[in-house]
Amino acid sequence: MTGNAPHSIALSTAGPRDPRYVLELAEGFAEIVRCLNHITRDHASLEYPAEADRLVREIASGVSRLPQLLGQIDAWLEAEDAAERIEVPSGQYRGNPLLAVVAARLGLDAASVAAARLQEALDAVARVTSDLAAREDGTDE
Repeated sequence: MTGNAPHSIALSTAGPRDPRYVLELAEGFAEIVRCLNHITRDHASLEYPAEADRLVREIASGVSRLPQLLGQIDAWLEAEDAAERIEVPSGQYRGNPLLAVVAARLGLDAASVAAARLQEALDAVARVTSDLAAREDGTDE
């Protein structure tokens, strides 16, 4: 999906429960961040402090949802491992799916903690940006 071609994704919490849609959403998430990174390099992408505040708050809102998502991936890995549906044909954990799943789950837990810290930091930023306003006359005091 990368590139400059427009792409649309139908967003629905109700629909479809299938791996293709889940991965399409994940790819869209990554692409949205990439687009924001490119667009916000231009100073004109935001005009007023209230827009910066809203951007920070929207990012914080998305980040606040990451621990749940990471936890659900963790639970999926745990269930698949318990059902013995995971194997590791190569790599560091070759032949040891239990250890591989434990390592992945520990990493997901660490990522969840990091996401919670990131949200706290963004919330602190928003407490500041919510008090910012543009000067009407554009002069220094």
